[in-house]
Amino acid sequence: MKAIRTTQRVALFVLFAGLVAALSGCTGGSGTDQGALPVEPQIGWITGSSVDGYGVILHTTDGGKTWVRQGSATEIPDYDVNDIRAMDPLTAWAVAGSGTGGAILRTRDGGITWVQQKATPLGLDGIGVVDGNTAWAVGKNGTILRTSDGGSTWTAQDSGTTAGLFVVAALDAMNAWIVGDTDSGYAVILRTTDGGATWSRQGTNSIKNAGFIDVSAVDTSTAWAVGTQTTVLKTVDGGVTWSYQQYREGNASAHVNGVCAFDRLRVWTAEDFDTIGSTADGGATWNEQTAPVRGYYLISVSVLDLNTMWIAGETWLPSTQLGVILHTEDGGATWTEQTSPVNSRLRRVSFVGARK
Repeated sequence: MKAIRTTQRVALFVLFAGLVAALSGCTGGSGTDQGALPVEPQIGWITGSSVDGYGVILHTTDGGKTWVRQGSATEIPDYDVNDIRAMDPLTAWAVAGSGTGGAILRTRDGGITWVQQKATPLGLDGIGVVDGNTAWAVGKNGTILRTSDGGSTWTAQDSGTTAGLFVVAALDAMNAWIVGDTDSGYAVILRTTDGGATWSRQGTNSIKNAGFIDVSAVDTSTAWAVGTQTTVLKTVDGGVTWSYQQYREGNASAHVNGVCAFDRLRVWTAEDFDTIGSTADGGATWNEQTAPVRGYYLISVSVLDLNTMWIAGETWLPSTQLGVILHTEDGGATWTEQTSPVNSRLRRVSFVGARK
């Protein structure tokens, strides 16, 4: 553990040096002796299932060329870490949970230390972050918690449902969507426009799938919700109406687990059975790729720009490697596998500056 902490401190020093150079506009000289412009570091986190007595949080400062495990059993409880949001090079929030409880975690120093801000009696599955002060956490039995003071206090909000809630898409301090399991016969989509003082349920019982797993919004009008039975829904009117873009009835074993919308036209999905989906026309047509590493449920996708993205997932075949990390630098034309330092089922990925 001491060696890991030392590595993190070195990485953080290098990160600060790169950021200072970038902000100063320094090019290393003048005229023909000018040096190359500094490369902005690609900083991200991935969460995973608990191993060795505590949940997994992985961190990179070089785009995933190297990943290191952060935290310890004294900082991170023995729960799966289910979701994470990277705010800036130093700041990230994560949530964890199991059948026995949950926790909200935060770092302010790039992951050198992780602090448990709140313990909950029910497991937490999703975190949506607006800025350094405002965030929502969601989980079992319709749990919604909100902070507006950086996590010093968390206040429960009324979801109006007892369904499990999985993911938050937080646009700003007033506007957010939450998706989750089924209630009253159809999958849950919740929307707030007043900071969570009220949450309104969207959709109708015409939404036949057995639950939503992820949601991504680009503005207050346009969002995608994905889930079981290869379901992809889209709204362009703030959720007044939701329309199917994909739905395969009877294929209950195949899920679309992750979605990340770069803008109103370009969206990527992470799906079961090694499948990566994408659209460049707002969902009028979808393309499917098969990941180069087989045997995985692809769980989440983080899109930094139109060329650069990462996917995390977990195995569905008997395998010695439980998790997978994929990366592309050419918009998904080719994907390469990155190496995880721990054998854990990997869940959610988030990079600084990325759409998710």
